[in-house]
Amino acid sequence: MSTYGEKYESRQNAQRETNSDSKGASGGGGRKRPRSDAVEGDDDDDDGEIDRNEATSEKEGPATSEKTAAVEQQQGLISFEVVYNDTQDESMRRLTELKNIFQKQLPKMPKEYIARLVYDRNHSSLAIVKADGHVVGGITFRLFEQRQFAEIVFCAVSSSEQGFTKEINLDKRLWMGYIKDYEGGTLMQCSMVAKVEYLRVKEILAAQREAVLKKIRAKTKSQIVYPGLKGFKEDPSLTHIDPLAIPGIAESDWTPEMDEISRKHARSKLNTWQVNVVREMLVHASAWPFQKPVDPQEVPDYYVVIKEPMDLMSFGANVDENKYLTLESFIEDARKIFNNCRNYNGEGTRYWLCANALEKFFDEKVKEWKTRSK
Repeated sequence: MSTYGEKYESRQNAQRETNSDSKGASGGGGRKRPRSDAVEGDDDDDDGEIDRNEATSEKEGPATSEKTAAVEQQQGLISFEVVYNDTQDESMRRLTELKNIFQKQLPKMPKEYIARLVYDRNHSSLAIVKADGHVVGGITFRLFEQRQFAEIVFCAVSSSEQGFTKEINLDKRLWMGYIKDYEGGTLMQCSMVAKVEYLRVKEILAAQREAVLKKIRAKTKSQIVYPGLKGFKEDPSLTHIDPLAIPGIAESDWTPEMDEISRKHARSKLNTWQVNVVREMLVHASAWPFQKPVDPQEVPDYYVVIKEPMDLMSFGANVDENKYLTLESFIEDARKIFNNCRNYNGEGTRYWLCANALEKFFDEKVKEWKTRSK
């Protein structure tokens, strides 16, 4: 930090002592404290506050207000300014306000470390500035132009709203040794595409959504809302009505035969559960030996030893045909898969271990069903 920065910071802190250190303070002898520096409970009602959309607390979900940062920028309520330590009063004031925000939002980070990097001349900051001149948030970053990436050191806005991820796929050779990685810190990445107008993303997505809906409306009648039935309310004795007399039914091309087909193929609760269990068994990590029937050409004596073979493919086909009308019959065939494997393969083999693991998973599912069915 430069000597100038130290003096300026000291002077500014003395002027804002009440506003910066008192939680919930919105008045006093100085200016009103910006909301991004008071997310713990300020009740500031200023219409131009940015934090309705740029939440500064990780606990707060994405904002739903229509007043996005882009709209507020267009209306002149906020502006985005790049500032750095050029020793000018206005720049130093912006940096000091940013520093105060970072120090409040990152309480576990050493204050001296934050101040040193914010005022460091190798770093720049992007400040979100309200029309009245208050800084309400921003980032401090270091640009590595030749390597085509920038390190964001501090950010006063929730990372979940900015597209950051903990999955780093940028080539390590580009950034290793350039970005500060310290104990307790979390490296995160945000990839930027030059041709994407990020400030207009919501507007672009809304236009795309409307275009898709327009195509749907041109090909379907799903957007048409028909009036409800009034007959049952007007005549309590009414117990039957012709389905085709209901507004919208005939227009949907519905026929009574369609209802018969759906009833015919309706599954019972037990069968629906069986379908789900088999699906989960098929993707289980230990299910690979049981996916299909044993090939007699690969294992010639298998069907000599095993008289009642069973595998997940055959088991699933039986479930689809609703052959297991009771829980017991379903369990009985499932046991064949596990017991056949253990009977043919020696104890401790990988097939034997897979049978035990899959059986344990199956037993847990059966236990859940029995508990739910009580």
